[in-house]
Amino acid sequence: MNKSFFFKHYILPTAFFSFIINMFLLAPSLFMFQMFDRVIGTRSKEALWLLSLLLLVALVVMAIIEVVRSRILVNANNAMDLMLAPYLLKKMVEGATSPEGNPNTYALKDLQTVRTFLTGQGIIQLLDAPWLPIYMILLYFMHPMMLLVLVIGTVLMVSLSIASEFLTKDPLAESNSANRLATRFVDSAMLNAEVVNAMGMQANLTKRWASLNDRVIILQTKASKWSGRISGMTKFVRQIVQSMSMAVGTYIMLGDATFSMGMIMAGGIIFGKALGPLEYVISGWRSILETRAAYARLDAFIKGANQAQPYLLELPPPTGQIAMEHVTFGIRATGKILIRDVSFSLVAGDSLGIVGPSASGKSTLARLLVGAWKPQQGVIRIDGADLANWPSERLGQHIGYLPQDIELFAGSIAENIARLDEPDSEMVIEAARIAGLHEMILQMQNGYDTQIGEGGTVLSGGQRQRIGFARAIYGNPKILILDEPNASLDTAGETALVNAMALLKEAGTTTIFITHNPHFINNVSKLLVMQNGALAAFGPKEWVMAQLNKATQQGQVSA
Repeated sequence: MNKSFFFKHYILPTAFFSFIINMFLLAPSLFMFQMFDRVIGTRSKEALWLLSLLLLVALVVMAIIEVVRSRILVNANNAMDLMLAPYLLKKMVEGATSPEGNPNTYALKDLQTVRTFLTGQGIIQLLDAPWLPIYMILLYFMHPMMLLVLVIGTVLMVSLSIASEFLTKDPLAESNSANRLATRFVDSAMLNAEVVNAMGMQANLTKRWASLNDRVIILQTKASKWSGRISGMTKFVRQIVQSMSMAVGTYIMLGDATFSMGMIMAGGIIFGKALGPLEYVISGWRSILETRAAYARLDAFIKGANQAQPYLLELPPPTGQIAMEHVTFGIRATGKILIRDVSFSLVAGDSLGIVGPSASGKSTLARLLVGAWKPQQGVIRIDGADLANWPSERLGQHIGYLPQDIELFAGSIAENIARLDEPDSEMVIEAARIAGLHEMILQMQNGYDTQIGEGGTVLSGGQRQRIGFARAIYGNPKILILDEPNASLDTAGETALVNAMALLKEAGTTTIFITHNPHFINNVSKLLVMQNGALAAFGPKEWVMAQLNKATQQGQVSA
């Protein structure tokens, strides 16, 4: 977001209209002054009607300007959402695949916090507070002692504001961090609700959440206690200062005949207008701190994302060539290496099977190949170009990916197959036919328009996997990567998958799939064996199988 543009077109006009409104807010004070000094003294009804009419006009104009200022802030809110929300969601989704964890999962919530502040009273009171010097000048011209009372009140309230900042900032920051941790735990519990209910883990889950939530409550209580004390003291100071202004005004009038009752009443109103924004700022200090923290996180997130994402020149559509050159990947937080110095290459149209024991790095290899994870060392190339030079939104349309854990979206079957884009009927049906889904979909009540619920809850595991496969091959991608694609399939589903693989091979699609099923290995041209995160063997299927058989025989002889 362009800060200078936002400031120039929204904040500056709002501040200007706030100045005009604060000038019109003096109208009631001038009205009271004139009422006591002119109308009552002269008993002139004409003066009363004239002053009343002028006051009405001033208040109507002020109300119109208030509406304009509110409209500007609403437009600022909408502009901020339009400029930032899609970008933040995109970056959040990109960061969500990181094995290191994603610290920016609440970027949209932070944006909502800032937007709420913009359309609430907080921003209005902050913009009204700087006009305090104008009220001070007016009180000085009334009498220096009136100014002195306001200065004392202002100093006391600013001191309370500083105390509020000092006493609540750290507890609030810790509370917000703890609350995000507790919220993430609840989100995880909802995703694993089936396991929790099936295995009777509710009590343990509640106990774990309670320990996290208790810390949130303790920190919030600590901050709220100090905030409540300071808020109460602030109200006391405001009331006593405003009352003292009347007492001081009366004292001045007793010794100065030129100081009238109208000036006392006008001074009281000015005191209220001057101290009101300060009281609101102090009582709403928690909201201001939360908004400031949310803005700081957003600013840091956007700056980091902009630095990490340079402009990438658009490359021609890939043909399907893939190469890994000395790729190493691990989790920095734990120092664990998942993939170590892996190198291999495929030409367009190759079919590769990746095998190996559990935790050998097969799924990690798949995530690296689709760009979900970034290698720490080495290079992954698509058609000779570094994978990092391919923007995901452009390369993604040429890649099909079926992970082990199938996640579908609330919507229709057609929308899920079409990758949430506007469904192309011919392409959706073609993908469903290849995946062996077409007849099954037609038997459903609403066919391709059947709503599958959040996460595909109305479907079986096998149906979700086959729809995920149809989504992967939608649009005839040049590269297809499947991780255990037969895990939830029955015999008919496996047959449909084998047939689909044969069709894709004839179409020249570069296909990579991870499996433990020997039936699928028979249909590949090349084989890659992973062992403890390293490449143990790679080459034509027959050669690799011969090497594996030879190693097995040697092991038996040695035993």
